[in-house]
Amino acid sequence: MPTWARQLNIVGECRSAHLKLWQCPPFLVLVMGLITVISMIATYILATRYTDEPEIAALVVIIVTVISLVVGNLIIAGFNAIAQANRMKSEFISIVSHQLRSPLSIFKWTIEAMGRLSHNQENSPENNFLGTLRGSTEKMIRLVNSLLEVSRIEARTFVIKKERISLAALSKSIMDEFQAYAKASNVTLELEPGKNLPEVNGDRDRTLMVIQNFVDNAIRYSRGNGRVTVSIREKDGTVELAVTDTGVGIPQAQQKFIFQKFFRAQNGIRHQTEGTGIGLYIAKSIIEAMDGKIGFRSEEGKGSTFWFALPIIK
Repeated sequence: MPTWARQLNIVGECRSAHLKLWQCPPFLVLVMGLITVISMIATYILATRYTDEPEIAALVVIIVTVISLVVGNLIIAGFNAIAQANRMKSEFISIVSHQLRSPLSIFKWTIEAMGRLSHNQENSPENNFLGTLRGSTEKMIRLVNSLLEVSRIEARTFVIKKERISLAALSKSIMDEFQAYAKASNVTLELEPGKNLPEVNGDRDRTLMVIQNFVDNAIRYSRGNGRVTVSIREKDGTVELAVTDTGVGIPQAQQKFIFQKFFRAQNGIRHQTEGTGIGLYIAKSIIEAMDGKIGFRSEEGKGSTFWFALPIIK
């Protein structure tokens, strides 16, 4: 279905938001518009036919006004319901994330302590099990930290440090970190830094998080014998970093949702079942908070390029 047709499918939009029609703002706005048009036509007809009885036209105007007020109140209630649901969801994510963080940290420390106690038995089944538990715990901790970042972004308590950082140096460390993962995924990693690149103004740790997300996604959604290239160049008073892959790409119809929270493209889900859909949402919030720009280009079946640009320190 074309994009314009989906936008006109108001019933589908209401269902996707899990709202009943009389609670759905798009539907209520349409109803209010129809009532306004009908009332204007009716008032004109009555005014021309009953010029000697203005009370009738006045009565019609009063009725229409009351109906408009009722519909307007329903629209406001619909928006309030959506805002309340979003607020409750954000609070739930924040509370659950905070509650999970401490037990997971304790669990991680316990696993590390057990690993140190059994370090003399390198090939024992117990060590293999501990390695699996350690990897799963690290994954859960990263997920919880990501959810906490989302809650900070939505609560507007997201703090960005401004410091001098080198995108080339950060990228080099990340390439070293991901080499083993890329090799296991049969993907070639390449770094193409420009020469004499200036430093940029930003938060080192959070910029590192954005680059890690871009590279991880590029490897994860690449097919066999794929290639991931990290290129850095100076452009219009900024330093731009781009991560290009030869992966599955993003369908044109779904590209407008790519930076939305918890969104994952359908073909990406089929290719890679793991994922939360919050990494790019966090990345966009981080880059924009550092006065930078972020974007992407993609073609389904051919690959994607995700990029961001940060201002140069003058």
